[in-house]
Amino acid sequence: DRADLLGARMVGRWKSGAPIDLTPLADDPALGADPQRNNNFDFTHANFSITTDQTHCPFSAHIRKTRPRADLVAPANSIIRSGIPYGSEVSAAEAAANATTNERGLAFVSYQSQLNKGFQFLQNTWANNPGFIFGKNVQPGQDPIIGQNSGAIRSVVGLDPANPTGALSMGQFVVSRGGEYFFSPPISALTGKLAA
Repeated sequence: DRADLLGARMVGRWKSGAPIDLTPLADDPALGADPQRNNNFDFTHANFSITTDQTHCPFSAHIRKTRPRADLVAPANSIIRSGIPYGSEVSAAEAAANATTNERGLAFVSYQSQLNKGFQFLQNTWANNPGFIFGKNVQPGQDPIIGQNSGAIRSVVGLDPANPTGALSMGQFVVSRGGEYFFSPPISALTGKLAA
């Protein structure tokens, strides 16, 4: 249970897709399966301070570092993104040996209208920046999932609900296998000039 909670606090969602901001201590598969509710949150809660409270969602959680919602007054940077997991869950034998033998990962795609305000900005300015999200009572640390620190150990704050200002040191475990940029014509081109 503690491993599932740690994983959910690192990502900001349970395995079902339910956001920990709405269900901080236990998974809610019905919430995760409901597209009308599973993205309807903004990290604000009555009687909790958005600058000090990490009981619902850590400031460093992947979902919060890459889409800060109410943490920024007017986030100018957004992308449409999707990740497609491949490979099996870690097997009991792999866990016991502390070694991966099966290939697994995430094929990730994102769409943005401006390259300088898209994925590279989110990665370099938000996920890798230990001080982002700004204005909090603690420095959040790097994004625990995709944050990069030039191969050095990363510091991540807020993952332990019993010690929300405590830092964990963790190595980099997400390794990029490459990436490409592709031009996707706008809908007006597809329905206009290219459709002729």
